[in-house]
Amino acid sequence: MNSSFIQWVIQYKDALTVMISIGTLIVWVMYAQLLLNNYRRQRRPRIIINRGAGKGIGSLCLISNMSAEPIFINQLVLLLDTNQGRLCCDVTDIREESKGEIDQDLVLHNATRQGPLGTGDFTHIGTFGALIQRLATLHAIPMQGHKPGEGWTFSGLEVRVIAFYGSDKEAIGASRTFRLGEAEEGGCQLFAHTRESRQYNSHWQRRQVRRHWMMDVEG
Repeated sequence: MNSSFIQWVIQYKDALTVMISIGTLIVWVMYAQLLLNNYRRQRRPRIIINRGAGKGIGSLCLISNMSAEPIFINQLVLLLDTNQGRLCCDVTDIREESKGEIDQDLVLHNATRQGPLGTGDFTHIGTFGALIQRLATLHAIPMQGHKPGEGWTFSGLEVRVIAFYGSDKEAIGASRTFRLGEAEEGGCQLFAHTRESRQYNSHWQRRQVRRHWMMDVEG
């Protein structure tokens, strides 16, 4: 039995060598693919939009950078779903309007939310209530506290972050949607509609950010 097996190996040694080489190559290709996928996952930008310091309308809207490199926040956009359509507002600048030149002694982070955000860092852009109030003021919607006036109903709020990652030329994006509802005490409740922030990192998604998100603000 052993002698026959040895003779069989000797007879087909060339074919066996080729098969072993092919098998080894396949294993190395699969291993390299795993390493490449892991590298891409670690390098993939990730921006998290969340609530902080509370769960209701008075909680802070937090922006966190969980990417491997810093990001540059370029624009922050709100979209409010109402019974009269979807409304849009750019909340990048803290100052809603500029009367003449900006004071040179003004601290930059008191004037705009635009700027770099390091790896693992986070910032807040104000409370959800204040953001909704700003959007309502822009569109001349009467407000009664955190609730819209007669004839208006708010059903949802989407927060969008437009940023640049590392040396990439194309902007990336992240968004998260929250549902708005009435509280028993007459206020307004805030519920996360999605469990995680949606990332817009692929080539097609970056085109969507450039063509549609920025147009929403500029248009």
